[in-house]
Amino acid sequence: MIPENVVEEIKTRNDIADVISAYVTLKRAGSHMQGLCPFHNEKSPSFTVFNGTQSFYCFGCGAAGDVVTFIRKIENLDYVEALHSLAKRAGVAIPEEEEQRGGVRRSRVLEMNREAAKFFRSQMLSSSEAKSYFIGRGLNRDIVTKFGLGYSGFRGYEVSDHLKKLGFTEEEMIAGRILGRNDKGVFPYFRNRVMFPIIDTAGSVIGFGGRIMGKGEPKYLNTPDTVAFNKGKNLFALNFARTECQKELILCEGYMDVIAMHLAGFRNAIATLGTALTQEQARLMKRYTNKIIISYDNDNAGHLAAERASKILTEAGLEVKILRVKNAKDPDEFIKNFGAEAFRRLLGDSESKFDFILNNVLSKHDITADNGKIRAAGELCDEIAGVYSAIERELYIEKAATVLGLSKESMESEVKKRLKKRAVADNTNFKKQLQNKALGIGDKVNPEYSSNLRAAAAEEAILGIMMLHPERIARMLGDTPPVTDNDFVTAFNKRVFVGLKRIYAEGVTDVGALGAEFSCDEMSRIYEMQVKREALDSVSDEVFNDNINALRSSKAAGETDIDKLIAAKRGEKID
Repeated sequence: MIPENVVEEIKTRNDIADVISAYVTLKRAGSHMQGLCPFHNEKSPSFTVFNGTQSFYCFGCGAAGDVVTFIRKIENLDYVEALHSLAKRAGVAIPEEEEQRGGVRRSRVLEMNREAAKFFRSQMLSSSEAKSYFIGRGLNRDIVTKFGLGYSGFRGYEVSDHLKKLGFTEEEMIAGRILGRNDKGVFPYFRNRVMFPIIDTAGSVIGFGGRIMGKGEPKYLNTPDTVAFNKGKNLFALNFARTECQKELILCEGYMDVIAMHLAGFRNAIATLGTALTQEQARLMKRYTNKIIISYDNDNAGHLAAERASKILTEAGLEVKILRVKNAKDPDEFIKNFGAEAFRRLLGDSESKFDFILNNVLSKHDITADNGKIRAAGELCDEIAGVYSAIERELYIEKAATVLGLSKESMESEVKKRLKKRAVADNTNFKKQLQNKALGIGDKVNPEYSSNLRAAAAEEAILGIMMLHPERIARMLGDTPPVTDNDFVTAFNKRVFVGLKRIYAEGVTDVGALGAEFSCDEMSRIYEMQVKREALDSVSDEVFNDNINALRSSKAAGETDIDKLIAAKRGEKID
C-alpha cells in the first residue's frame, strides 16, 4: 500500500483543474470551473470542478470524485495505477510496494500480455503459413514489426506452456483471457490465428485480435473484457495515430485496413475493436482531434455502420466526414489497386455527414415519383431534426428542398413538427430518468436503494454530513455512538460508513483514501452524497439527528413489514 503521506503529496502536487484541463476545456464560472462532461455526451456544460475542495461533480450523469477518481475513470485504471500515473506527472517518488493483493492485478496481466506478444511474434517467424498470409496481404517486414504481428499455433497451448515457464499461473492466464474456462475445463482462447496485439497510448499490450487461418468461425476473435482491456473504451493503432492526428483521424472498420493505410503513409488511421463504435471511443478520439473521416467498407452494412458512427461522433462534438470508397470493397483493396495518391485524393473528396446520408436516401427512393419523393423527404426531415445546430439545420433544409424540388418552407415546417415531437419525448424521458434515479430504479452501485427508499435516503444524508464534518465521525468511535453499523439497511452504505470510521481512526480525513477499496462508480456515489448535502446546506445537528431517527424508524418498519409477509405466507392472521 502506498503510504498516506505520499498519497497526500501526489494529490497536493496535481491540481485537479490542471489535470482535468488536459481532457476537458474548462471555463471559469464564479469560484468554480465548468466544461462538457467527458463521461457522457452533452451539449450544455454540467461538469463542474470545485477548486476549493479539489473535487469534481457532473450534475448530468452524477460522476464525481477527486483527482485520483478522475484519472481512474478517464484512463480505466485501478486506484494504485492512477496514483502512479499522477506521481509520474508530478515527479513524486513512490516507495517500492511489497503488499500482495487478492485477485489478479492489471499490471500482472499487462506483463503477461507483453510476453505473450513476444511469443506470438516468434511463432509467426517460424511459421511459413503465417508469413505467407502477411506477405499475401502486401505487408513488409517493417510494418509487421511496427504492429508486432504474430501467430498463435495450431494447438493453441504453445503460448500458455511458454508463459508457465516464465512463472505465470493458470489463473492469471484465465484472468487475462490467454486461456478460457467452460464446463469442460480450460482451453486456449486463440488457436491457429494470426495475431494483432492491441496497444494502448501508454505502450502497454492490453489485449489481442486474432484472425483465423483458413476456414472457421468466428473469422475474427478479440480478447474479451479483462482487468486490462475493454473493447468499447480502446482503439486499434491509437498509440501510433495520436501523434499524427492534429488535422484529423481516419476511422476504419478492420485491423488490416488500418495497417494498409499506415503502410501507405496514412499514419492517422485507427479502428474499433470488433464492435460498433461506442460513445466512450468517440470521446477518446475527441482528446486528440476535432475531425474524423469515416472510412468503412463499401457495402450496405458499411454504409449503415458509417451513418450510426457519424451520429455518435457528432454528439461527441466532432466534425465528421464520410469517405465513399469507389471501385473497391474497402480501403485496403482500393490502395492496392489504385495507390496511395489516389486514396489521398479520395480523402479530399470525402462527403459531409449530411451529404452522405442525402446520397444514400436518394439511392433508395425514386424521387421522380410522388411516393418516393414523400418517403425521401420524410427520412431527410427526421435526420435534420436530429441536428443540434440551428444554422446547420437551415443549410440542410435548403439543400434537401433543392434536391427534392420542394419549397424550403414546406421542409422547414416538417422539420419543426419533428423537433417538437422530439422535445416532448426528450422531456418525458428526462423526467422518467429523474424519477427512476430518485426511486433508485436500476441503481447498480446500491441495488438495495429502491426497496429501502426512506432508509437509503437517510443513510446518504448521514454519510454526506459525516464527510463534510469529520468531527462527527469521531463520535461514531466513542462508547455511545449515535449510529452504528447495525443501524444501516443497505450493504453499500454500510461499507461506506465502516470505511469512513476506519480511515478516521487511522488519522485520515480525506475521503479519497476510500479509493483503494471502492470502484470508480462507487467513489462517484460517495462524493455525490457529500456534494448534495453541501448544496442543500443542511448539516446541522438537528438535521443529522433527524436522519438518524428516520433511519432507525424506517428499519424498524421494514422489519415489521417482513414479519407480516412471512406470517401471511404461513396463513397466520395479521393484526
